Amino acid sequence: MARALSDETLYLAEQRRYRRLEVSLPVWLAAEEDFDKPDGTPWSLGYTRDISMGGSKVYVPPGEEAHWRDVCQRGSRCLLRFDVPDSEHHEYISGRVRHAAREAGQGHLWLGVEYDEGAHHSKAGAMRAGLHTVKSRRRWQSAVVLALVVIGLGAVIISRLNTDNKRQQQQIAQLKQQAKQERTRLDRLSSQGTVGTRAEGIDSSFQRKQAQAKLRELTAHMKQLNDPHNREAVEQGRIQDLQSMGIPTSDTPLSGVNARLGIAMPYGYAWTQVTADLEEVLGRRVPLVVIFRDFRSNFPLSDCVAAHKLTKTLQITWEPWFYTDRNAVRLQDIVNGKYDSYIDAWANAARTFGNEVQIRWGHEFNGNWYPWSIAANSQNWRLYRDAYRHVHDRFNRAGAYNVRWVWCMNAENVPNVPWNAPLLTYPGDAYVDIVAIDGYNFGTALPHSRWQSFAEVFSGRYAECLHKLPNKPLYINEIGCATVGGDKVTWLKDMDRALRTQFTRVSGIVWFENQKEADWRMVSSPASAAACRAIWRQNYYRLGES
Repeated sequence: MARALSDETLYLAEQRRYRRLEVSLPVWLAAEEDFDKPDGTPWSLGYTRDISMGGSKVYVPPGEEAHWRDVCQRGSRCLLRFDVPDSEHHEYISGRVRHAAREAGQGHLWLGVEYDEGAHHSKAGAMRAGLHTVKSRRRWQSAVVLALVVIGLGAVIISRLNTDNKRQQQQIAQLKQQAKQERTRLDRLSSQGTVGTRAEGIDSSFQRKQAQAKLRELTAHMKQLNDPHNREAVEQGRIQDLQSMGIPTSDTPLSGVNARLGIAMPYGYAWTQVTADLEEVLGRRVPLVVIFRDFRSNFPLSDCVAAHKLTKTLQITWEPWFYTDRNAVRLQDIVNGKYDSYIDAWANAARTFGNEVQIRWGHEFNGNWYPWSIAANSQNWRLYRDAYRHVHDRFNRAGAYNVRWVWCMNAENVPNVPWNAPLLTYPGDAYVDIVAIDGYNFGTALPHSRWQSFAEVFSGRYAECLHKLPNKPLYINEIGCATVGGDKVTWLKDMDRALRTQFTRVSGIVWFENQKEADWRMVSSPASAAACRAIWRQNYYRLGES
C-alpha cells in the first residue's frame, strides 16, 4: 500500500512542481467558516512572498496567527482575493492552507496555500478577466457561502469599507516600520568591512540584495504579472535584458573553435595526476592548468617545465599574502619596494623558463575577502593598481616578456559601492594581456544565497568588459556550480548554450575543480560528469588543444 503523503510534503512538492515568482502583492484572506460569522468582516489583509500557478506563500497580519494556525490544522478551505492594480475588479482563488510556519529570524507567520485544481488552470485568466472567469471554478460545499462570495461581495465590501480602510492604514503603518528596519539593515550591511572568507563576502552580498528587494516590495505594488508558464515571453524578456546591456544574442550557436578549456586547483593538489584523471573522464585534453602560490613561495619552475612537456599552458594565481598569515603583506609595502628582491627572483626564474606562462596577480580584488582587496586597503583603488603595475614593471625590467598577465575581477562587487568598481583599477593596456572574471552559482549552499543561471552571474560584468575593454581576450577564470538548490546538469547545458550564443567573446573557461564552499566539481555526480564530457568535447571548446 502506498504511504500517504503529509500536507507539508504535498505543499513542498507543489512548490517544486510549479515555477515560483517572488513577488509581494496585497492579498485578502478568509477561511470558509469566517463567512458564517454574523458580525465583523471575514477578510484579513496579508501579502504574498511568492506566487505560482499552484499556490502562494502568504504572510498573515500580526495578531491573527493563532486563528490561521487553527485553520491549517483543521484543513479548512479558504478564499484569496487579489486586488487588480488600476482596476475595479478583484480576482478570487479558492484553496487550502497546507502549511503554516514562522519565518526564520523575523517571526512572521506564513501560510502555504495550495490552490484548488480549478483555480490552478484558471488563475492567469482570472487575474486579467475578473471574478466572472473564476466563479464557475469554485467548488465550495455550501451554496450559501458561494452566493455570499459571488453575489453579495459588493454589499459586504461597501458595508465594511470603513473597517477595511482602518485595517489597511494599520497595515501600511506596519509596512513603513518594516521598510525602516530594512533600511537600517541595508545601511549596516553596506558599511561592513572585510570578511574572513569568500563565502562570508558572497553571503553578505546576497543579504544586501534581499534587503534591497524587500524595500522595493514594501514601497511599491508590482505590475500585472505575465503567465509564468509562458516560456516564450520569459525567454523574450531575458533576451531583451541582455540586449539592453549591449550583449549581442543569437538563436544559432556560434560554430568553429573559439574557447580554451582550463581547470583550476587550490594549494596542495598534485595537478598532473588530477588533470590526467579528469581528462580521462572528459575524453579530451585540457590545455590550460591554473595553480595557486602565495607571496613566499618560490617561482614554480618545475611545474612550468612539466606543463610545457605536456603541451599545456600553466597559469599561476599569485596571491600577495602569506597563506598562513593573511595580513603579513601590505600593498603599500609592495609599492614601496619592500618585496622587490623577491619579485625579481620570480621574474628571473620566469625569464629562464622562456616559454609562455600566465600570471594572475591579486585576483578578485573587488571582493572583500582578501587582504589585497580595495575594501581591505582603506577603499583606495589606486593602491591596488599601483601595486599591480609595480610587480609587472619588475618583470619587464628583468626581461621576462614571456609572461602573459591576467587581470582578474570578481563577477560581483562586494560591497557594491562606487569606490569598488573594478575598472577604476585597470592598470592599462600595456599591463594586461588577458581580462578575466571569476563567478560561481552558489545555489543554496550559503545561508542567504540562491540558485543563479550562468547569465545571471556573468551578464553585468561581461557587458562592462565588452564595452570598456573590447580589444582584450576575455576569460571566465573561475567558474563552478553548486549541487544544492537546483539541477546542476540543466545549469551546465544552459551555460553551454549561453557561451555559444550570447557570451561569444569569452575565449577561455577555467573550471574550479574543488569541493570548497560548495561541491563545484565537474565530477560531483555521474550525471554532472557526463554532461561536462558532452559539452567540453564539442569543437567550440578545443582552442589551444594540440
